[in-house]
Amino acid sequence: MLEWVLKIVLWIWENISNIDATISIIAVIVGTTISVVIRFKVKREQLKYFVLDKQTRQAIKNYVPTRGTNIDPCDQEIAEDEPGFELIPFFMKEFKNPESQYFIILADSGMGKTTFLLKLFFQYKRKKLKKYKIMLIPLSQSQAFDEIKGVKNKQKTILLLDSFDEDTYAMEDYIGRLQEICNETESFYKVIMTCRTQFFPDSENEPRITGKMRFGVGKKNVEFEKYYILPFRDSEISMYLKKKYYPFGKDKFERSYKLISNCPQLVERPMLLSYIDDLIEEKEVNYDSVYEIYEQLVRKWIEREALKNNKLLYEFSEKVAEYMYLNKTIYIGGAQIESLCKKYKINLRSIEAKSRSLLNRNAGGDYKFAHKSILEFFLYEKAHKELEFRKLIISNSLSGYEMLEYFIKERSLYFINNLRKDNPREIKSIVFKCFILYKVDFSGIDFIDCDFERCVFIEPAFKAATFLNVNFSEAYLEKANFLGANLVNTSLNHANLRKCELRDSDLEGTNMEGANLEGAGLERAKLVKVNMKGTNLKKASLSWANLYEVNMAGADLEKTILINTNFGRTLLNGIDLSKAYLLYSKPRDFWGQDKGEEKGLERDLEGANLSGADLSGLNLKGINLRETILEHAILNNTILDETQVFYLEHECDLQNAKIYLNESDDIISYKEYQKKYKRTARS
Repeated sequence: MLEWVLKIVLWIWENISNIDATISIIAVIVGTTISVVIRFKVKREQLKYFVLDKQTRQAIKNYVPTRGTNIDPCDQEIAEDEPGFELIPFFMKEFKNPESQYFIILADSGMGKTTFLLKLFFQYKRKKLKKYKIMLIPLSQSQAFDEIKGVKNKQKTILLLDSFDEDTYAMEDYIGRLQEICNETESFYKVIMTCRTQFFPDSENEPRITGKMRFGVGKKNVEFEKYYILPFRDSEISMYLKKKYYPFGKDKFERSYKLISNCPQLVERPMLLSYIDDLIEEKEVNYDSVYEIYEQLVRKWIEREALKNNKLLYEFSEKVAEYMYLNKTIYIGGAQIESLCKKYKINLRSIEAKSRSLLNRNAGGDYKFAHKSILEFFLYEKAHKELEFRKLIISNSLSGYEMLEYFIKERSLYFINNLRKDNPREIKSIVFKCFILYKVDFSGIDFIDCDFERCVFIEPAFKAATFLNVNFSEAYLEKANFLGANLVNTSLNHANLRKCELRDSDLEGTNMEGANLEGAGLERAKLVKVNMKGTNLKKASLSWANLYEVNMAGADLEKTILINTNFGRTLLNGIDLSKAYLLYSKPRDFWGQDKGEEKGLERDLEGANLSGADLSGLNLKGINLRETILEHAILNNTILDETQVFYLEHECDLQNAKIYLNESDDIISYKEYQKKYKRTARS
């Protein structure tokens, strides 16, 4: 035993120099490994909520430098030839400038906002001598705010916040959420946030030219430097395709370039370029719309993913999109996926729903579509097929869902253009039931035997159009323009006609029962024999309109303007006219005339049924009330002239009325009038 120990000691002594070298090498390897592991862990921690799918990795690999500008690309005259500047070099330089703190990067869906932030993150991380650390947090994650709060040494941290428009709380109250974020991030060295351009509702909050966005937070103002991502130029498209296909994919490069030449919509959204392989598989196919591009992409994805039934996976994707919309999120948990399949009897195994669908899983175990625009594609598909869902998305407004709005607008125009190819002036026997039609112009067109029941219109134009046997029952027609239209005998019952333009239109015999006409303009409209029972006419204007023999029982006339309106034989029983604007000059004149108005306009209520109507405080002097039914009408402080008293006092209770004296131009109470002229009401 001792002999063996001596041999080992002797061997070590003879090879001591080699052992030193070996130990040194091992130390270097171990040290390097530890360093790499630490860096990897730090990087993973700072990107903990990003699981980069194949397409995102490809987008980073084939990255074309993102150009920005402080001019809104929507201002085409200014921005069309805008060269812009590369955003990453700009920010790498800006990181050395301590003056500006907040930045916001705006772009439409699919324009590369996330890819830009990822490239900026990686490029700064590669810097050897860094004064600050950098964090990238997607605001779409439920844990995002906690993650921001948990950052240590904020003064030495650059914070990148992705997708403000996908923040659940921002969708409900963007002002409140922005205030929270600004309050929580005020100590960070720099804050760079991305957002969809259309997420902010008005130009005051997002001024176009100044390059600034001032935002009040408590007693101070936070000023964002504001920049827009510019679309690809031809040279950048070529650069992207060469990175993607060269040197071995020249044929695909040429086919892709040809497709892009025929379909400029691809250039507008670089995200679509990343999926161009799916679009060039069928060599002879051309795409006329963004919708058709998404339709093809989704079809190809489902063909790849579905093990058995493509239709089943499509149905599942629609239900997931609906769940996300109703819950105001872009994520769904694994448990919710299983619950969804069970609820709607979608025969997909849990593993198929989670791993063979169009969903990607993040590090937190939640699932989302590869891009929000894919979610919005499925929302459009559902809205196109299901009326109640269409009504829901319109009533909720389309704020935060710009691609959904884009699909609606694009497909509406596509449908209408095809419809009018054969006969541009007439549309006959078409069922539009429950369609969504975005800002379509039907001016001057003849509609015959058409059904628009429960159709959703967004600011349509029907100027001088003619409607014969047309049904608009329960249609959504807010802000529609029917100026001078012929709507005789049209059905508009329970339609939403709020703020509609109906001036000079002919609505004779129309059924408008229960319709919402709040704020509508009906000046000089012909409303003879119209059924307006229970109609909401708040703040509507019916000045100079003809309401002869109209049924207005139970209509709401609060703040309705009724100047020089003809109420001949109108059924007004049970309505309250006391809050309507039945005046034009002082003292209160019912249907008084303006200086510029023509003389001889009808100013009467002859034959009108005002049973139970509240006429309190109205000035009715000079109005023809013969044969007017005023049974149980409320006449508190109502002003009548002496002629009216003569034929009304035997059938109405005038005890609380006021009487206008022609000779003295005085107004006295009915009791004083009786006393003064020693009159008693006739039995």
